[in-house]
Amino acid sequence: MDNDDLLRKLKEWRRETAKLEQVAHFRVFSNKVLEDIARLRPATKEDLMAIKGIREKKFAKYGNEILAVIGGEKETVISNYSNDRIFSVQEFISFINSQFFSLGTVKVRGEITEVNLHPNGYCFFTIKDSQTEEHSVSCYLSRWKLDSFSHLLEAGMEVVVAANPSLYKNGRFSLTVNNIEPFGEGALKKAFEALKKKLAAKGYFDGSRKRPLPVFIQKIGLITSESGAAIQDFRKNLGEYGFKIYLLDVRVEGDYAEGAICSAIKWFNKNKPEIDVLVLIRGGGDLENLKTFNSESVAEAIVLSRLPIITGIGHEKDETIADYVADKSFSTPTAAAVLIKTQRENLIAQVEKYAGNLVLITDKILTEKKDYILNKAKDLKIAFAGILERYRFILSKMTEKMYSGFGNIFKGFKALEQNFIHLFYQYEIAVRQKFHALEIIIQKCFNLLEKKFDSEQARLKTAEVALLSLNPEAVLKRGYSIVYKTDKKIIKESKDVKVGEKIFIKPHKGEITSLVEEVKD
Repeated sequence: MDNDDLLRKLKEWRRETAKLEQVAHFRVFSNKVLEDIARLRPATKEDLMAIKGIREKKFAKYGNEILAVIGGEKETVISNYSNDRIFSVQEFISFINSQFFSLGTVKVRGEITEVNLHPNGYCFFTIKDSQTEEHSVSCYLSRWKLDSFSHLLEAGMEVVVAANPSLYKNGRFSLTVNNIEPFGEGALKKAFEALKKKLAAKGYFDGSRKRPLPVFIQKIGLITSESGAAIQDFRKNLGEYGFKIYLLDVRVEGDYAEGAICSAIKWFNKNKPEIDVLVLIRGGGDLENLKTFNSESVAEAIVLSRLPIITGIGHEKDETIADYVADKSFSTPTAAAVLIKTQRENLIAQVEKYAGNLVLITDKILTEKKDYILNKAKDLKIAFAGILERYRFILSKMTEKMYSGFGNIFKGFKALEQNFIHLFYQYEIAVRQKFHALEIIIQKCFNLLEKKFDSEQARLKTAEVALLSLNPEAVLKRGYSIVYKTDKKIIKESKDVKVGEKIFIKPHKGEITSLVEEVKD
């Protein structure tokens, strides 16, 4: 036993002694004195008296008990007394208590017969031997433990108490109770119903208290026995969806299971706050096997957890207090795994649907814009061709009329006709030149239209690239994230959130749930 272990035992002895004498801890010994004792390990009265803070009066009252704690064996204390030693009453009670202290915690089974609640909050009750009914022992339950075990303090309830035996100054023997467990199927059922009624009155089962499960579950904190069948069923039915599972191997039945499960829940909340959900599972069994999950301390640990908790305990017919308190409960570990897997499958299907709709909408927009530009370009070509054709017809008609008119007027005058024809040919040449110039202008117009059309096509391609860059998936791929509140409202400024408020972060893949710890403008 090293110095730390010895110091811990000395402090335990001091706590029990102070409780028996109903005085403050420092009235027995200060921390400094206990630390010196643990460091020096005195083996005799002289060694102990050499430590500052221990005088004859202190030694007479506590010396032999201290030496018994240091020696760690019952014989250590006995060796300090001779058979001829006459004890004072105080010394004798101290001697007996030192022997009791060396026993440590004992477990005693019996039937509760009397329960006396003191106005100050502590309780005395009696347990009797259920076989002989002649033997009984008094038990003391402190006010700090009364609330946890009050539902078991019923006359006729058979229980197992874990306690430290002690003898009071008036010679009265009692067990100072640390823990109470129901014994037997009947007692376990009564205890289950009593605790269920007690916790229901506290509001532990209310739906309004329970935390909603995240929409996107990626990181799972798993609390169960690594060697049990439950973990194999859970993992097999979870599927291959890239879940990150953080396992804490705990006992799921026995004396240490209750504390191990509570510690695991607290550990995850403190060290892995980024976990999406905690899953508490174990295989089936009778009430005795499942009693760990019917304890008030496990129920309180679930209620106080900031992380949502899913339970999958036992088989279809089994029910536990932990199931009633959990944010979501299932009859088996397999059912709990199937829920998480199904949620992921539904989410993937929804994302694929939205992605398909986005592609269709984008294609439709691009197609509509492209068709619009092509149609406008076609309309312009048709309009220009129509205008040019109409003016060509007018010039042709005018030429014919002029030729016919001049022919009738100068019919008799051949010379003048020849001159006219000569002039007319000159005019025709001029017209052809103008027409040629007009064709050149028309060609230039076509060239400009084609150039404009190519320019618009380039702009369309640029717009298409820009539109694709505005795709939310593309933005998220570049490392950006969307932050929004529970009501799906996007957070644009720091003043939109408050400290302690839950927010959701949507990167390219996955989703993150976070609590705001600090807000800066």
